[in-house]
Amino acid sequence: MTQITSIILPFFSLIALGWIGGKSKIVSHEGMRGINGFVFYFALPALLFRALGSRDFDLIWQPDLLISYGSATLVLFFCLRFLAGRMFQLDRSCATLFGFAGTVSNAGFMGLPLIIGLLGEAAAIPLIVALAFDLIVTLPVSLMLLESAKHKRTTGTVGPNPLPKILRGTVSNPVLIAIVCGVIASACDLDWPGGFDYLLELLGAGAGPAALFAIGVALVGRPIAEKRAELGAMAIAKLVLHPLIVFAAFYLIGSLSEIEVKAVLLLAALPTAGNVFVIAATYDRYVVRSSSIVLITTAIGVVSFSLFTLYINPIATWAAKGP
Repeated sequence: MTQITSIILPFFSLIALGWIGGKSKIVSHEGMRGINGFVFYFALPALLFRALGSRDFDLIWQPDLLISYGSATLVLFFCLRFLAGRMFQLDRSCATLFGFAGTVSNAGFMGLPLIIGLLGEAAAIPLIVALAFDLIVTLPVSLMLLESAKHKRTTGTVGPNPLPKILRGTVSNPVLIAIVCGVIASACDLDWPGGFDYLLELLGAGAGPAALFAIGVALVGRPIAEKRAELGAMAIAKLVLHPLIVFAAFYLIGSLSEIEVKAVLLLAALPTAGNVFVIAATYDRYVVRSSSIVLITTAIGVVSFSLFTLYINPIATWAAKGP
């Protein structure tokens, strides 16, 4: 309970303050874009690069974690995509966004600062491994499906291979670049000057507060879609099914440490990432419901995530022991 009052509530209070700032027009949406730019291009890459580059490579290379989290996430993604088409009669683009919203956590802007605050610096590596999978696999797969569906919808054919375009966007992502550079720095055992390390520390320290405040500003004025059954299903998938299936994968593998299990289970229990709305708006599909699910899971997440943290220790011990 102390963690809820001393760490979790202050983090979600930053989101509330951002909402107040946006609602009162103290911070405009243009200002929010500036904050997002600072976090995405400077603060978050610095945090990730420093966390990886300052650790031994043996601690970073975690294939069991990558396979278990990745397989659980992809299985849920494709199951949700299939069920969305059958249950809600969504087309391929909307079904893809439905699955994406149910499996991609707000890791960079919320998960890293919040979970590291809860568990300490030891949680950084497993969180970055999971984030890397989402950036390298889940996001490009979703974009490929959206590109294919878009071309078929407009021309009636499958269309050219969208992979080169998607790969260009993936490799130019500053967060992914920071992860790759951090891994290289760790593998080469690089040592940088104290002044540069302090610069990285200062930038990284700004990532959490700025990102959480920006989330609050972004939530201002977002409409709630009328399709409540779809929103309810997406919220249950993200806040309940995602951590549950990740737990099952960890339990079956049974070779992960408790800190790794705790960090990634908490990550899976986080609200939907805001880039779901950005991608939906880019493809002009499922826009209002994508916006709504970010708002709803963030609001519900204040309670659900807090409750989950109360029981994370026995749950992580169970999963780490395996069958």
